[in-house]
Amino acid sequence: MTKEAYINLIERLIKEELELAAADSFHPHARLNEDLYIDSVMMLELILCLELEAGVSIPDEAISPKDFYTVDSLADFLMRQSEREGATHD
Repeated sequence: MTKEAYINLIERLIKEELELAAADSFHPHARLNEDLYIDSVMMLELILCLELEAGVSIPDEAISPKDFYTVDSLADFLMRQSEREGATHD
């Protein structure tokens, strides 16, 4: 999956699954907490949706605040996780 595809997936999940009132503020550089108002409970819901929709495992030990700062950093994290999983399956 490309970075753009991950960003589109994140946008769709934020709008359709989380139904955030601040979803209109979505853009790749939007901060998940400060701009989109995603709290810790919503973040867990987003992580679960991403695991199911993207098929990427997000283990607790892999979660770092810097990876969940913006939409863009989250997409980069998902790409790295996907590559790691691909490397372990090869």
